Amino acid sequence: MSSLGVLSIHLDGRLDGAPCGVGCPFCYLGARVPLGPLVPLRRAVGTRHPSEELIRAAAELDYAELAIALSEPIEAATRDILDRLLAGARGRTSAITTTPQVVLGEPALLRGATRLNLSVDPWKLPGGDAALHDEVARAAAAARAHVGEVVAIATLSTPGFAEALIGGLLERLLATPGIDAVALSALKPPPPFCDRAFWLDALARLRPLLARELDRRLHLDCYVAARLLGIGGCPARPDLSPSGGRIAFRSCVYAARPDVEIDTLEQLRPTLDAFSPPASCPFDTRL
Repeated sequence: MSSLGVLSIHLDGRLDGAPCGVGCPFCYLGARVPLGPLVPLRRAVGTRHPSEELIRAAAELDYAELAIALSEPIEAATRDILDRLLAGARGRTSAITTTPQVVLGEPALLRGATRLNLSVDPWKLPGGDAALHDEVARAAAAARAHVGEVVAIATLSTPGFAEALIGGLLERLLATPGIDAVALSALKPPPPFCDRAFWLDALARLRPLLARELDRRLHLDCYVAARLLGIGGCPARPDLSPSGGRIAFRSCVYAARPDVEIDTLEQLRPTLDAFSPPASCPFDTRL
């Protein structure tokens, strides 16, 4: 089995694959569907809870980075599993992706991770660009007591927010104390406005910033880099997450439908033995 690259695991408050409490209308998690019929979360005596298999995966699988997404609300069981997942990373890079509200409410959740990926968009941070920037800055400062790196993941969720980012907010985020890097994240699949013409115009307007910071402190979405600029292929972002009482494996974290669903890690071995990054992006990227 080749390395899984960045292995993603998504945790929600109830650990059953339910939607995040924020409910962003564009989120790829909201589009996820089970492969088969749902099964009860508490199965027969003698079978492991799905979270135990996720913990085993973090400890046993071959990957370069563990990326754990924390959806709201955060409950006691999630805290325990998060600690055990991070311990299983065994010194490899481990990142937590969550909202500024989660970080400000409970910064100690980050303890044991090496990086915070801070999700930034108007749905999570309403109130205008100034309020958004201030909240991101506060969350980054709070995170510094627990992680060595903070990356702002700015999602191009609406034409208005995309314009704000390109028009100056992106540079302000990069200049914010405590922010080490910013990643421009496009929706999957992208909305109509986020087409080839949009990206060519955005890249032209951002040219001075890209000349200084591209792949240093400013990162472009995987499909833009690979398909428009030709500077890399799929970075391999497989995902292993709870799904209605089982565990779903996706070769691409953004895919709605899982490749397989399993109850134990052993059932996943044949899929992992044949794993390789997708040869092409599974979405119509409008490029």
